[in-house]
Amino acid sequence: MDRLSDSHAAEAPPAATIEVGPLAGSPLAPFAAWLGIVVREADQGRSVLTLPASSRIANRRGVVHGGAIATLVDSSMAIATRTLEQGLETSGTVDLNVHFTAPGRGELTARAEVKHAGGSIAFCQCEVRDDGGALVATAMSSFKLRRPRPA
Repeated sequence: MDRLSDSHAAEAPPAATIEVGPLAGSPLAPFAAWLGIVVREADQGRSVLTLPASSRIANRRGVVHGGAIATLVDSSMAIATRTLEQGLETSGTVDLNVHFTAPGRGELTARAEVKHAGGSIAFCQCEVRDDGGALVATAMSSFKLRRPRPA
């Protein structure tokens, strides 16, 4: 797959990096940064990410769009996976299953955990709560793993 061109450079967010845990200094995906996602915690197969509600990520009813929530859970689980081993990367999301339980209002917090990591696939769970503690969504995902090759 070819990389996307940067024909809309004016729309690109400033580069964002993960500032906590073993991934500190590594880049956050540009789309996640554009949405406003922030990594609050990331270590030992767990992560906590937040997403503030804003008009640019709202659906027509004025709550956080489900696609933004799906990106939040996907990002949270991928980052949790990458904290398992130094140099571990995900080659991509194999599957993503999201159950929406309530509208997303205010700042949303995703808490993800790797439930099992094998030789080539990791399995994760995540939940999203609003700033009042109400459950907004639950998710499960699996990721293809890419480990560093021995020198």
